Amino acid sequence: MDSKSIAITGATGLLGAHLANSYVQSGHQVFALIKDEHSKSILSPDVTRVFGDISRKSDIEYFIQKSNPNYFVHLAAQTQAYDSLRYPYQTFYNNIVGTLNVLECLREFSNSESIVVASSDKAYGELQTDFYTEDHPLNGIYPYDASKSATDLVANSYRVTYGMPVVVTRACNIYGAGDYNRQRLIPGIVNAYKRNDEFIIRNSGKDLREYIHVEDVVAAYRSILPVANSSSVGSSFNIASGDRYTTLEVFHLIENIIGKPIKNRIVSDESMEIKRQFMDSTKLTRETGWSPSIKFESILPSTVEWYLSNY
Repeated sequence: MDSKSIAITGATGLLGAHLANSYVQSGHQVFALIKDEHSKSILSPDVTRVFGDISRKSDIEYFIQKSNPNYFVHLAAQTQAYDSLRYPYQTFYNNIVGTLNVLECLREFSNSESIVVASSDKAYGELQTDFYTEDHPLNGIYPYDASKSATDLVANSYRVTYGMPVVVTRACNIYGAGDYNRQRLIPGIVNAYKRNDEFIIRNSGKDLREYIHVEDVVAAYRSILPVANSSSVGSSFNIASGDRYTTLEVFHLIENIIGKPIKNRIVSDESMEIKRQFMDSTKLTRETGWSPSIKFESILPSTVEWYLSNY
């Protein structure tokens, strides 16, 4: 691949940092829009940092003009479903208006070859079939889920109306070393162990999720970006692994890896979260040849070790 200019929002997060670092290591010029200059991240120092906020259109305009991107990846968002219940306005504003700012500025100021907007499996809402495919209805109900459904619709509108090379990705739960967000399950469990805190397991630990390693998601993005401008690939891709576990199963796997009991309390209150989520990424494999290569239980010990060493 010829050297590209790649612009990424949300580049200090788990996926953003791994993706940016991967492109830098391949010899590309990577620009990152960063909201908080003090946020902890594994982001490479070779990434060009531009400070700004997706909620301010002028910041996006400057970022695009500065980076002049061949590829644009929009990952910045309010990502925690639990927080979205407490702060619904902020969730809707950041996720919808932020995406609108990105797409409108790209329409006005950029000739990007490919644009990828990160949505989520939560955009589908409750599972109505055996697993989500890309034509499953978008029916997010709770604030985070609904904001992602709306993000999808905005992205598709710009793709169809203006002929922009926009593709939406919907990944299952991403995990791996380098995640400093302790509200996520794996870092949260390890952090509770290290602090000798009680870890709260909601919904009796029965929520069933599909987990995919961040390096597999990076490989998926790198396979999608070169084809996003093709009219034949459609407007969205699922990114899935087939590795499915309940919250309680993940907790016990980590407890066994550590070799010591972790204080916990199981609560049975029904939370406003989707209880069961399975995905199908046959389309992505068919169009790009991508397939996941990392199994959850084989990589989990080294992932837990990273958090034990870095938290």
